[in-house]
Amino acid sequence: MVRVSNILTELLNEINYELTNQISLGKNAKIDARKLFRQSDSLNKILLTSVITQENKSMLQEFSKTLQDSSTVKSLRYERQDLERVLANLNDV
Repeated sequence: MVRVSNILTELLNEINYELTNQISLGKNAKIDARKLFRQSDSLNKILLTSVITQENKSMLQEFSKTLQDSSTVKSLRYERQDLERVLANLNDV
């Protein structure tokens, strides 16, 4: 099985950082999900050409879709948990 590409891994790490950042800022201010939305679009584009299993692609596409709908600190916390699960599943490959 082909390992997850560096570009995909880097993007997922960036998303994780942004989720953490928005969660910490969200306690005191309104969430700005624009960067997460752009990162979600980038993730979708990478998935089109990525050589990973269909199961992993589906998992990442679902994550990307829910990421675009995140607008509260609570939803961002769930997204971060989902991302941790996604990363664990990808690392098991």
